[in-house]
Amino acid sequence: MIEQRRCHMNENHSDQNDLLDLLLTAEDKEGKKFSDEEIENEAITFVLAGHETTGGLLSWCLYILLTNPEVFNDCQEEVDRVLNGQIPDYSDLQNLIIIDAVLHETLRLYPPVSIIMRECIREHTIGEEEIRIPVGAGVLFNFYNLHRSDKYWKDPLKFDYKRWIRNSNGLKPKLSHRFCYLPFLAGVRNCIGQNFGLLEAKIVLIIMIQKLNIEIEPDHKVVPHHRITLKAKYGIQAKIQPRV
Repeated sequence: MIEQRRCHMNENHSDQNDLLDLLLTAEDKEGKKFSDEEIENEAITFVLAGHETTGGLLSWCLYILLTNPEVFNDCQEEVDRVLNGQIPDYSDLQNLIIIDAVLHETLRLYPPVSIIMRECIREHTIGEEEIRIPVGAGVLFNFYNLHRSDKYWKDPLKFDYKRWIRNSNGLKPKLSHRFCYLPFLAGVRNCIGQNFGLLEAKIVLIIMIQKLNIEIEPDHKVVPHHRITLKAKYGIQAKIQPRV
């Protein structure tokens, strides 16, 4: 497939403008293009690396909706009004403002990657306490606690999707600190697949809300469990039926 697409591009027959085209045309600082093996590895990483994180986001989002009926009703009303029973296309997604806000608030309370480690490459002294971080030290970032800190969030444990509702200009409310919300990290090492993952999660969530009636199993215990990704320790059990 890679060789075939490269031939089509050389003959000016390719107008796919997709991930494969981007990888085929990408160059490093020396102007060198990716090898076929590098292209294959990057494509696999891009598509598959977000499988567990996107699945986790959707699981926690459904848990939120099933335990907050008023939020579920708001989402269902918006989906029905905007889509009118049709399959969503890209232009529709811009009008699903509540769905977008619900996903971001879910990411705040239940970030799929809740803890991550980085190695210090240059000595730093940080904070009012002047904490020294030497070269080679491991620095642990706990996003789960950060996203629930009352230093940065009003009513931090409350699920309130209205924190993320865009204004008439399409802009989200300003955060109290630019690094208080980090579900995809930040800077040059942020998640390369964040837009793809959010788009994927949004489409799946929309179709589930549009097509299904879902009820959480009564008395089922849901406990966050911090592993490589944030999971429900005993799963999230629900009853699913086609929506009539």
